[in-house]
Amino acid sequence: MYFGLEHQKKSHFPLFLLIFISFLLSTVISLWSLNLMAKDNLREMETLLTARVYDIIGSELSEPIMVSKTMANNYFLIDTLKTEDSLGEAQAVTLMQDYLRNLKNGLGYDSAFVVSDRSRRYYTYDGLNKIVDPEHDEHDIWYSLFLEERKPYDLDVDSDEMNRNQWTVFVNARIEDTDGNYLGVCGVGVQMTNLQKLFGDFEQEYHVKINLVDRNGLVQVDTDEINIENAYLDAGIIDGRENAEYVYTKNGRHEYTVTKYVENLGWYLVVSSSETDRNLGFMKLIGMNVLFCLIVMVVLFISMKVISARTQALDKASHYDSLTGLCNRRSYEETKHRLQKAPLADDLVCITADLNHLKPVNDESGHEAGDELLQAAAACMTECFAQFGTLYRIGGDEFVAILHLTKTQLDTAINKFEECVSAWKGSKITSMSISYGIASRQEFPQENITDLIRISDKRMYEQKEAYYRNTGKGRRRTDSK
Repeated sequence: MYFGLEHQKKSHFPLFLLIFISFLLSTVISLWSLNLMAKDNLREMETLLTARVYDIIGSELSEPIMVSKTMANNYFLIDTLKTEDSLGEAQAVTLMQDYLRNLKNGLGYDSAFVVSDRSRRYYTYDGLNKIVDPEHDEHDIWYSLFLEERKPYDLDVDSDEMNRNQWTVFVNARIEDTDGNYLGVCGVGVQMTNLQKLFGDFEQEYHVKINLVDRNGLVQVDTDEINIENAYLDAGIIDGRENAEYVYTKNGRHEYTVTKYVENLGWYLVVSSSETDRNLGFMKLIGMNVLFCLIVMVVLFISMKVISARTQALDKASHYDSLTGLCNRRSYEETKHRLQKAPLADDLVCITADLNHLKPVNDESGHEAGDELLQAAAACMTECFAQFGTLYRIGGDEFVAILHLTKTQLDTAINKFEECVSAWKGSKITSMSISYGIASRQEFPQENITDLIRISDKRMYEQKEAYYRNTGKGRRRTDSK
């Protein structure tokens, strides 16, 4: 195995372990710091949570407010109200009903309405609902209040007679013509269940209790239906605090509330919590962080394995010969450079090998036959020498083996190698001949790696010359050796 790959494999685990420990420590420190911050800054944390709920309530209501204001400036609606008398009741009701039904169904609101100031007709998506009469119908007092305040819009919480008296937040928008003449009021309604679901989600996630209450402390919105219009909160937490930003109150040793006045509703947002609930939330946070840590570690481990595999593949491609599977010349030069700078082992042996008559085989039988010879030579060297060191293909038909073995092991390996070469028969070529030279550290104790390879190379050439003399085969100058 090439030294670089061995080193890379060994270096991956410490790197992964270092990253894992660093990530684990950072997670533990973060959770510890968060716990301290939660204990020391509970007031700030509860205030931030209340602010978030307040903002989401505003966000939930911003769209129906925008829709209602857009309705109030709709030319069709304005023209219909201005020509209401000439249209007649039946036609006016039909026009308004179609308009409101399309708006309700298209935008998905629970209610959509228009009230004409001239006729006091209450138009809905289902037709004419009633004639508004604030003086005689207590349910219509909202209309008088809206006129008196002269606001461009406001929010009113009331039961919706069109939807089984469901508690609904109505957005009322003032309709005026281009001359500023008041024509009526229009808007949409959002059922209270939407806010209840929102509160329920926050209560479950943050282990708090969220309410909207009126000026008397009467609960108006609660996730528990039985508390709506029945339960009261302590008036002390809301009394005279309309202008306050956020009011933090400690009601007991472990109970806390944060209050914020919601101007658009005329109600108070009250968020209550306890240290017990906070601890449950913190334990949940720890569990989530541990799970996240494990997931990150798994992803990191898989990523490092993939990167390692790709790195090794790239390294192998740059250090190994694709035809024979042996190390290539780049790997050979790096090994020489490394051995040149360090003392050589006493059992180091260099073998240089070279195929005989590769050039004629390529010319006469084709390069596939030549490749078969090269692969066969590599296979024989691998079978006989690989267990003792590293094998290299450093040129066309040139091979080098840098080994560590005793004299006895070397003699056995050489005999086995010669038998392997002699016994080989290929599909395109019937025989193979290899010349080789050997130089050992034991034989030349004073020589460095470069000199040992030079000696083995010289001996290989001598054997090659003897081969050509003994076989009587002509050696062509264009041959590889």
